Amino acid sequence: MTKWDEIKSRLEHLGGSVKLLADGHTLHLRKVHDRKKIFVIVYVNGQVKGEWTKAEDENPVYPEARFWRPMKRAAYKKKAYASAKRAFGKKEADRMVTPRVIGFVPDFGTEGAAVAHLKKHFPDLEILEPDLDASK
Repeated sequence: MTKWDEIKSRLEHLGGSVKLLADGHTLHLRKVHDRKKIFVIVYVNGQVKGEWTKAEDENPVYPEARFWRPMKRAAYKKKAYASAKRAFGKKEADRMVTPRVIGFVPDFGTEGAAVAHLKKHFPDLEILEPDLDASK
């Protein structure tokens, strides 16, 4: 079993969690729910700070946000494309409806999405074994 499969299996059930070490930061991934929505949340060094969500030129302002999901949104909806094309021209209309990274959020919809992001950006991360003395 690869480390990626192990991470997925530990996050398979609600309440599942795994601790990782990536680029000198301790990551704690946990599968949680908020009423009907189930997702994986990523804590960096035991914290989630709102200021880490900021993006500048589609890159994170704070290095901790590299472990989070980039949130993409377009300035205008696709429905407005036809009228924007008539008003501003094709090139500007294309730019207006193209999604861009506007921030970073600490949650992933599935464990597979979290693993895919970590696998792409941090291929050399390590799984930290659970501390058995932490419960005492």
